[in-house]
Amino acid sequence: MCLLLPAVAGVPEPPKTNSSAPVASGELSSSPFVFNGMVESDFGQGSGVVAGHPKVFFTAAHVLFETEMFGWSSPPFWHGGGNSTPLPPEIVSEPSRGFFRWSSYSGHALAGGQDSYPAFSNDIALAWGLKPFINGEPASIEFNGYKKLKKHANPSRITGFPAFLDYEQLETTGQMYSTAEEITVFKEDAERYLHATHLSTGPGNSGGPVWLGEDEGDWEAAGLLISGRPSEAGIYGFTPSIKSLLKATSPLVGDVRKSINNSTRSVTTNVGRYVLAKPKKIPDGVHKWTKIPFKVQRFEPNTTVSVVTLDLTITTEHVGDLMVAVMSPTGHIAMVHDGEGAWDDNLVLDNFRVEFDDDDWGDVQAMPNGTWALLVQDRLTGDICTVTRLELEISTDDSIDRGGEQP
Repeated sequence: MCLLLPAVAGVPEPPKTNSSAPVASGELSSSPFVFNGMVESDFGQGSGVVAGHPKVFFTAAHVLFETEMFGWSSPPFWHGGGNSTPLPPEIVSEPSRGFFRWSSYSGHALAGGQDSYPAFSNDIALAWGLKPFINGEPASIEFNGYKKLKKHANPSRITGFPAFLDYEQLETTGQMYSTAEEITVFKEDAERYLHATHLSTGPGNSGGPVWLGEDEGDWEAAGLLISGRPSEAGIYGFTPSIKSLLKATSPLVGDVRKSINNSTRSVTTNVGRYVLAKPKKIPDGVHKWTKIPFKVQRFEPNTTVSVVTLDLTITTEHVGDLMVAVMSPTGHIAMVHDGEGAWDDNLVLDNFRVEFDDDDWGDVQAMPNGTWALLVQDRLTGDICTVTRLELEISTDDSIDRGGEQP
């Protein structure tokens, strides 16, 4: 027999659902809030977390993918912090350069919908940048978060930037929110996908981190929010498989960057970056192209080139001696530098957008894979010219068939 006790007059009943509440501005620079950010894509707002490395952040794949457009967003923008002025020094806003995701996600999303279990089980992306998204150490990752969140042994909470609060019927203004710290019962629906009732964060918080509390009071990122409705939340629980995403980004975000090509069969991206391994001297006064090639095998079928950018340093005493160009796999050439600068020292280009002629660009777009090359001539004698830094970045647009990708 269950005895129902009357409510005490004047004492409000506790809320039935653990809903998001604003994070005080004084807490934004403390754990776990300092690792959070708003993620802005071509398709709208999401949330994310800097974890594992200061130059990467995790978010939900569906924040970056649009089924009606049949394609992926350009690299998203990271907005750290929250509704605090001035922002703490740990907080930064920074564009990403690209992102990695499970290659099967878009196929599942197109075939069964983004709210299907196969899509939920692959709904994660890892964006990377050349600059840190946080000043300081990133969040720690619980690679067994999927298992631990089902054991109900440790408190958890979900943080991020919901655009709208379910119960308050209130639009938010870019402020960080968090559910209360409590032990939540997460139930298994599919591989890597869990859900819980009596838990709500509001729409727009996809990619917000699920934190798992440890005995010493530290918080570790154990998953991402990827679905929800009033009084219910679905999460992607971390497993050791996400180490493949971190491995794919590691050549790009290391102290010495390296070229990235195919990483694993399960991981794909829309941006490849190719890095000169060691300095290259250019023959002095020779009217002939010196070719520095990059063999590109990164990209999947049905993709086309959208943007080519170049980071380049050539040391010389006379920039006016130099001719520099980029050659595509189709043999088309885009001039980058043609003798400008006269007696100036050194040619330095940062995030330089390579422009092919309009008549050539259609052919170049059709072939991201193949041999790309930097072409250099040092046309006058009397000085030594050396390519000391060269990074070529190739971005593509996915042209996904309506039948979807194969897992």
